[in-house]
Parts: sequence; structure tokens; C-alpha cells
Amino acid sequence: MNKVINYRLRQERESRGWSQARVAEQIGTDAVNISRWERGHAMPSPYFREKLCQLFEKSAQELGFLPDPRSESEPIPVLISDMPSPTFPARPENSYYQLFEPQVQILDQFSRLLASFSYVLGCLSGLFIFLLINKGNRFVRFHSLQSTLFFASSHILSLLLLIAMRVLPKHSTDIFQTLLEVGIPLLLMVLNLFTCVVWFVGIIQAWRGKYYELPFIGQLSIKITASGQAQPGARVKEERVQ
Repeated sequence: MNKVINYRLRQERESRGWSQARVAEQIGTDAVNISRWERGHAMPSPYFREKLCQLFEKSAQELGFLPDPRSESEPIPVLISDMPSPTFPARPENSYYQLFEPQVQILDQFSRLLASFSYVLGCLSGLFIFLLINKGNRFVRFHSLQSTLFFASSHILSLLLLIAMRVLPKHSTDIFQTLLEVGIPLLLMVLNLFTCVVWFVGIIQAWRGKYYELPFIGQLSIKITASGQAQPGARVKEERVQ
């Protein structure tokens, strides 16, 4: 992939203060693909090129997807093109990416693993990771906080329903109380089923590197995470990890 394309894609993203995960969410792909496109390890398909142009409000030529007519009209000296470049040889460049590519992938996988694990034990694992992780890693903090808020709310609602079941008189002849005796256990069952579904979806979406907002508390988690974000230096460190 052309190095000009890598530079322009990364420059457009960083100029807006966006992470790779946010760009991936906007165009419907994974953060790993954004990282590979910026490092020149893959070329986005025509579908994603169009999505990137719409997202950054740039033309295909401005993002480097199409050749610049001015550069095509310039003559290329034959002697210079045939001479090997002592400064930027092709083999050392490939060796560089082969050396550091596994490290980048491991760091990205570690962040996604932490985000997924924050859902495994509900609010316990979510709170533990939220307090442990650096404020610069907004992706992990978002999922850990979302897990904490959601499962804590679910446990509180379940507890209140259980208390309501205990205080209701048994074998009442009142129609309203009879409906409550039937409706509260049914509501508790639906709540537990909904919590299990959210638990599974949260783990999968966190592992895929997506900022997936759970019902009711997703926007609140984003606001809290954004209000407590770290300094710009920590944000750059997070984007490098991604």
C-alpha cells in the first residue's frame, strides 16, 4: 500500500482526535483493519474507501486512493529509479514491520481481552478493571464501566423483585395481588434472561474492538469515560496500542 495513503489516513484521523476503534465503528469494520491500512499492510476495499471518503469529507485523490494527475505528468528519471536507494531499502522496511507487527497485535489483543473479561464476572470484574486500568485506555475503561453499571443495576432490580415476592401475601383472593404473584416471577425471569443475553453480547463486542453501547447505560458510560479521559499524551499512547 502506498505510504502517502498511510500518512493521509492517519493524519485525518489524528487531526480529529479519533481513535482507530472509533473510525472502525463509524465505517462498520474492526480496529485491527484500520491499523493495518494505516501501516500499509492491507488496502481497503472500494466499499470502505467510499466510507472513508464520506467520513473524512475528503475526495479519493485527497486520501491518496486515486493517483494525482500532476504526479503522473511528471517525468520519472530512469537513472534514479534504477539505482538502489541506500536510505530506504525495501528489505529493511519489511523487516521492520515483521519485527514490530506481532508486538502491536499483542497489545491490541490484550486491550480487547481486558475489555471482554470485564463482563465475565459482572460488576465485580468490571469495577476491578475500571479501577486498575490507566485512564488513557478509554476503550477498556468504557467497557469496564458499562459492565459495572449494567450488572449492578440488574442485581438491584432482581433484589427488589425478590423482596416484593416475599412481602406479598400468599394465596390472596384479590385480583391485583394475584396478578402480582404471577407477574413478578415472570418479570424476574425476563430480567435474568435479558442480563444473560447482554452478558454474552458484551463479551463478543468487546473482543471485536467495538464501542458497543448497552441499553439504558451505554451513553452514560461514554459521558463518564470522556469526562475523565487522560491528557493528550496518554491518548496518543492508546492509539499507538490500538
